[in-house]
Amino acid sequence: MDADESLQQLVLDKLAADGPGPDVTRLIIGAYAGDDQLTAAMAGAEADLPMPAGTRAPRPSSLYLESVTVAGFRGVGPSASVRLQPHAGLTLIVGRNGSGKSSFAEAAELALTGDSARWAERNSVFRDGWRNLHHADPCSIEVTVRADGVTTPIRITRTWQPEHTDPGQAVTRISAHGNTYPDIEKLGWTQPMQTYRPFLTAGDLGRLMTATPSGLFDALAPILGIDPITDADQRIMRARRDLNARVTAVKTAREDLLRRLADVSDERARAACAILAARRPDLAALDTLLADADDRAADPAADACRHMTTVLLPEPQSAIGVAAELAAAADLVSALQAERGKTSDRLATLLDLAIVHHDTHGDGPCPVCGAGSLDADWHAQAASALARMRTDAEQTRQADRRLDQARNEARSLLGSGRHLAAADDMLADTLGEHLSRLRNALAQWSAIPADATPQQLATHISTAYPGLYDAMTATRDAAAEWLRQRHDAWRAHAAALQDWLGKARGTSADEPLLAQLKAAREWLRDAAEQLRTARLAPFASQSQQIWDRLRQESNVELSGMRLDGTTTRRRVAFPVTVDGTATSAMAVMSQGELQALGLAVFLPRACAQDSPFKFLIIDDPVHSMDPSKVDGLAQVLDELARDRQVIVFTHDNRLPEAVRRLQIDATIWEVQRREGSVIELRKNLDPVRRYLDDANALAKTNELVDDVRRPVVAGFCRSAIEAASHERIRRHRIHRGERHAQIEELIDRAQTLTQTVALAMFDDQQRGRDVLPALNRIGPWAADAFKACQENVHGAQHGTLETLVQHTTRLVKELR
Repeated sequence: MDADESLQQLVLDKLAADGPGPDVTRLIIGAYAGDDQLTAAMAGAEADLPMPAGTRAPRPSSLYLESVTVAGFRGVGPSASVRLQPHAGLTLIVGRNGSGKSSFAEAAELALTGDSARWAERNSVFRDGWRNLHHADPCSIEVTVRADGVTTPIRITRTWQPEHTDPGQAVTRISAHGNTYPDIEKLGWTQPMQTYRPFLTAGDLGRLMTATPSGLFDALAPILGIDPITDADQRIMRARRDLNARVTAVKTAREDLLRRLADVSDERARAACAILAARRPDLAALDTLLADADDRAADPAADACRHMTTVLLPEPQSAIGVAAELAAAADLVSALQAERGKTSDRLATLLDLAIVHHDTHGDGPCPVCGAGSLDADWHAQAASALARMRTDAEQTRQADRRLDQARNEARSLLGSGRHLAAADDMLADTLGEHLSRLRNALAQWSAIPADATPQQLATHISTAYPGLYDAMTATRDAAAEWLRQRHDAWRAHAAALQDWLGKARGTSADEPLLAQLKAAREWLRDAAEQLRTARLAPFASQSQQIWDRLRQESNVELSGMRLDGTTTRRRVAFPVTVDGTATSAMAVMSQGELQALGLAVFLPRACAQDSPFKFLIIDDPVHSMDPSKVDGLAQVLDELARDRQVIVFTHDNRLPEAVRRLQIDATIWEVQRREGSVIELRKNLDPVRRYLDDANALAKTNELVDDVRRPVVAGFCRSAIEAASHERIRRHRIHRGERHAQIEELIDRAQTLTQTVALAMFDDQQRGRDVLPALNRIGPWAADAFKACQENVHGAQHGTLETLVQHTTRLVKELR
């Protein structure tokens, strides 16, 4: 199970043990799985865990540096190489400022990362001077890396053509595992390089003084391996921020709608304001209000205007026709009455009775006057006269009916205007001058006496109706226009309300979800804090140990290291005490102490157990350190080099001096820069050379008697043979692709000098009996030196001490 899977299981176990409920748990798992899964979880779906296998980059093998070759780059002119032993151990590369030593450190960093951190900290003049002035072409870097257990080394080459002006223009070629790649990302080193970064420059160490709190936090946090949790926290933070923005936008839009609707004279706007003003607006009520497509809201003024638009008066020509018909009917009735007189109807009745009498009794005298005679002639004349009278009477009746009908039509026309008076009071504020004109026309129209003659009535209609009709038409048009404008104004507000309603419905479930996201984030932050504290503890402990080594004679005591806060408030805390008084490290430490603190902070990161980079390059760590701290630094480097390849570049001779004085096993290279940027590297001291130098110095001293010196000199010579044998064993087996851990275990099992040399010469520690014959074949002196180193340690005497040192030196050369 890799680190990500282990962390995932920890999260799942913790959720099972003290989970915050199913809804919040679903959000946490979704956020842990990724953006899409969180989105699905927010919609109610279950998150898809665990992550699919095979999606992660393969973990790189343990890596060691074998060589760095530079040409035409920075301070290096013609090609020069630093050859390193690709296994654990301490290497110092020493040279004065300007000797070109740091060019190798920069070259290794550039080759392995594609950039140089120190360049980002310098100005453009420094960055532009990356090509060597004396040997610009060819300009190239080649770094050879040994992967644990792999026979063929990995070669990373970056080459620049003469026309290239920027380091980023390099042509990159990587040979690894039998393949060729144009990009270092194919090796799977990018993420580990960012997390563990096996390069420490003076700028890195000074970052404590210049970096922002969050920048320092970001440099250290990745080593804890809890990025998936912090990433989940960031996802939930973004989701909560977006969700909160939606809710806030809906609230802001509601307030804006309230302000806009407050100035709208519309009953619907007032109803909408009442709904929106509530603490929790009734969305269903608003929907009902907006669904009133026929615009039938309870608004008296709108109802009155709507009624006004339905009033249709007869056309003026029709009214004038009614008046003309009334006048004509009245004139006809008057004419007929004048022509017939008042007795025509009674005479016709009397004549009708006389004819009936004659028809009944026959001829005879007139029964009324007695003078006349009622005979056949009289009967014929009377019947004719009666027919004429009846015709005249029918004409009169028809004229009366015509007059009655004309009078009824006129009265109906008068009534069609009077009914408008009931609604006009509601329109005073709406129709203004149009309503005033209509009122005047209505007053004129109604100004007719109840006993007016038909002629008077006809005249009134003819003169008053056109004005009434025009006023009514103008008022009706004004009412229609007011309704149209009102509708258009409401339509814009209704559209805004409809849009807000849709968004409000969309966010109706957001507030509970916001609370769940808040709870999920609080759970993740607590979990991250607990894991951060637990996982930081070993790094903080190592940091404390390093500081204790480096704080020589300082009265500042470091009380641990913490990573506090999240997002913009994240920082690294270094609580310290000065003579028992608590304070902040940055407030009291000198520059040298801060340099030492920088080492204490960044060395544990670079040397983390999970880092595939088993090498560490440190450039100029002695800067501003007082002598006592340099001794502590040498001891720290010695401890780190026991299981890691530590390469230190320094211009300060105090560090190699401390290494020699403290008898720390180290290989020391001296870098010198000749004319024309020619770089020379000379091995100044390695463990074999140091043992031989110590043996030679003791052999030549006269201050101690021989019996005292002999076992010590023999011990130095024996250590030189063992160191040379170890070097040969590591070199051969590493080149064969054996793993470092297996090699070191094999060396540890070779407990005697004979077993160690047998392992070096024959690759088999069990062939101890073959060691002396093989040495005799080299020369009797070799076998004598070997036996002397074994026996003189125990007090036996074999020749002079000077001869022993000389023969051991020759034997070491053969073994190497």
